[in-house]
Amino acid sequence: MRHLTVLGVLAVLLALPIALRESTPPAPAGVRRLVVLTPHGEPTRHEFGRAFTAWARTERGIAVDVDWRTPGGTSEITRYLDERFRAEMGLAFPGLSLRAFNDPKAPEDPARQAFLASSVGVGVDVLFGGGEFPFRAHAAKGYLVDTGLRQQEPTWFEPSNIPQRLSGETVYDPEGRYYGACLAVFGIAANPERLHDLGLPVPAQWADLATPAYFRRLTLADPTKSGAVVTACERILQQQMAAHGPAEGWRRGQVLIRLMVANSRWITDSASKPTRDTARGDTVASMAIDFQAKAEAEWSAHESGGEPRLVFTAPAGGTSVSADPIAVLRGAPEPELAAAFLHFVLSPVGQRLWNYRVGTPGGPDRYALRRAPVRADVLTPADRALMSDPDLDPQALAERFTYDPALTAHLYPLIGPFIKATALDPREDLTAAWAAIIAAGGADRVPEAWAALTDLAVPYSEAVAATADLRKGPLVAASLVRAWCERSQASYRRATSLAEEGR
Repeated sequence: MRHLTVLGVLAVLLALPIALRESTPPAPAGVRRLVVLTPHGEPTRHEFGRAFTAWARTERGIAVDVDWRTPGGTSEITRYLDERFRAEMGLAFPGLSLRAFNDPKAPEDPARQAFLASSVGVGVDVLFGGGEFPFRAHAAKGYLVDTGLRQQEPTWFEPSNIPQRLSGETVYDPEGRYYGACLAVFGIAANPERLHDLGLPVPAQWADLATPAYFRRLTLADPTKSGAVVTACERILQQQMAAHGPAEGWRRGQVLIRLMVANSRWITDSASKPTRDTARGDTVASMAIDFQAKAEAEWSAHESGGEPRLVFTAPAGGTSVSADPIAVLRGAPEPELAAAFLHFVLSPVGQRLWNYRVGTPGGPDRYALRRAPVRADVLTPADRALMSDPDLDPQALAERFTYDPALTAHLYPLIGPFIKATALDPREDLTAAWAAIIAAGGADRVPEAWAALTDLAVPYSEAVAATADLRKGPLVAASLVRAWCERSQASYRRATSLAEEGR
């Protein structure tokens, strides 16, 4: 009976999105509704919704209602799309096995062929924001479609304006299924007042956050809840790999991330909350995305009468310039309107919203978004005079780091679950072990304890196989993750004992 109850609850949860879609009130007469799925916060939703509505009315002569859907971060959005597309395929093709309908490695599968030839949709027009890797995965599954923007506006995509790749990363899909709408840089947010009180300099590198000086003074976000956090962690791994080679760099990067977790006061589910905690002084420093840190710094300085409450640093050689994309979904209810929205966001008018100051001509009316536009032709001296960050130079930042997809791109699905299983889930034991090593005088004083703390359940040589195992189904994945957690927990407890014996 208990199993039947659980299955019943799951069935209701899977059916709920369809029920909610069907119960959405229709748009008013004469108004066309554009449904946008996004992890973007209220500032971005407000400014682009307002500006696109005005643009559509003036330039296209149509009235638009932008219906924003925000189920959570990138991980939640991925689950939402997977479940919804599977449910809709089941309705469209009731007699077909859907095992491989979204598997790019099964091109001959009948469900896969039927899906790619269909206009099956999920009641959503546009996917806006969430990181390049998730968009690449959505495109491979067949969820995203080409609207012909590159053919319509070829001059936009000249390498000097919107390059196809930047700092080793993909800015837009060569097949036109998604486009970077803006650029992002990952770095460190720190509270200058707290740093001063502790006698600490502004952290300049990721490794600074892994030192004993930051013990219980960080806030981090769960990488299984946010694609942005996974991407930041991947940049840490890449930096170490560039310095020490793939195998040793993977080990050192994982240890560095592990120590940052050990230094954390708490872990949140939101990528933006650590930045807010830092600005309030609840924590000394945190991982951050540039635009979130800059917007929070501007707001907190305003609230404190001009006193700086947050500084942002992009670690030299430790972060790339990443695209945050936009795409039109397969089966969009309003495909022409969706294509128009994509066109608007990539146009000079839409691009200026990302970094113009509030109240400037063509700028936002309420929120300074503080993001880097993807177009170089909106970074002219005239544009810079109206920008929140007039010294913004994405190309210069890109030259300081080159992302090598051959090192970690294929391991992206592993990074979040592995960090969670080996650091977040056993965090109490991890923190106790790190505290014991610090109390004993550091790693050099208790090398055996340090070796136990840094034991790695999956070395680089086994990472490809571990990634494949995670994809073998939920039961296999759960067993694997549990084994990693138990091994790590045992290692941390051994490290604590060894460190205490060595004091």
